[in-house]
Order: sequence, then structure tokens, then C-alpha cells
Amino acid sequence: MTRRLAKIISLIFHPIFVPIYGIFAIANLHLVVASKMNAQNEVFLLSMYCVLLSILPLFWVMFTLQKYSVKKLSEISLPERRIAAWVLCLVYGLEFWFLGNYFFHSFLRLFVLALCMSSGVLAMLSSFKKVSFHVFGWAGLLVLVAVLGAKKSPMFIFLILAVLLITGLVASARLTLNAHTKQEVYLGFITGLLCNIAVYLFFDGRI
Repeated sequence: MTRRLAKIISLIFHPIFVPIYGIFAIANLHLVVASKMNAQNEVFLLSMYCVLLSILPLFWVMFTLQKYSVKKLSEISLPERRIAAWVLCLVYGLEFWFLGNYFFHSFLRLFVLALCMSSGVLAMLSSFKKVSFHVFGWAGLLVLVAVLGAKKSPMFIFLILAVLLITGLVASARLTLNAHTKQEVYLGFITGLLCNIAVYLFFDGRI
């Protein structure tokens, strides 16, 4: 893999965009809202979720890191990675509370809770060890599509394989760019899997 291709893959599959991919996977099984909507309203709602779960968190992370003279997410040090993860945890936590309405499907709230708790785990890990946020995020998405497949559609096996392939590409890209060591990539994948599996197992049906 060339460095240019690795940069493109790292950008397209950046962890800040993982919630967008997750939203569309959930929407494919109509688990976004608790009631039926017409196509126009559903498109508007999905666009709103993309802003809430990706664009808004990105804005707050960049706003916070500006105080540390960090202009690019790729330039952040370990302490700043911890701060960014805590900011994500806070934003997703507030959005989880905001989604506490009968109008929204419970699985959407579960997904946002997984984002919140995953960000908290990342923040704690970043207190003493650098891990790959990219691989951690895609490991979480892998758990999401596996849960969706188990719940609703065996055909999700193809999506699971696609996410697994992308996760491998992302891991390879981060290694090609020397952004992480193999240990940091493996740690990101394992902790991403375990954290999200724990959330979906424990909280599914409880919220």
C-alpha cells in the first residue's frame, strides 16, 4: 500500500465518521425511529443524525484542541488524545440523554450509548497507552453490524465481511503511515471489540 492510498483510506474511514456508517446500517433495518415516516422526513432525520453524531463532535474536538495549538487531529499527542476522547464521551453522553424520547427507536439510543462508553474507555486508555482510534472505531462498527445481523437479517453477513475488510485496510493504512505500531493497532482492535460487545450484551433491552 502506498502512503498516498493510506492517507486516503485514513481520511475516508476516519473514526469521527464511523457514527455515520453506523446510522445508515441501523437505518437499513428501520431501527432509527419508533414510528413510520415518509421518505422525505426520514432523509431529513438521517441527515440530522449525521450532524449530531459526527460533525458536531468533530467541531467540539477541534474547538477544544485549538487551545493546545493543535490544528490537525493527526498531530495530537497522548494527553491531547485523552482530552479529545473525553470531549467525545461528553458530547455523545449529552446526545444519549437528548434521545431519551419515545419517538426514537431504542436501538439508536443503544448505539449512541456504545459511542459514549467507547469514547470513555478510549480516554482512560489514553491516560497511559496510545491506541489506534481508527481501528478501535471500526472494531466497534464491526460489533454493531454483527448485532444487527443476529437481530434482524442473516444477510448482514455480507456487511460484516465488508466492515471486517475495511477494518483490515484501515489497520494496514495506519501502519503504512507509521501512525501506530502493530501493538497499538492490535490493542485498538481488541479493546474496541470487547468494549462494544460488553455494551450491547449488558444494555440491550435495558434502555
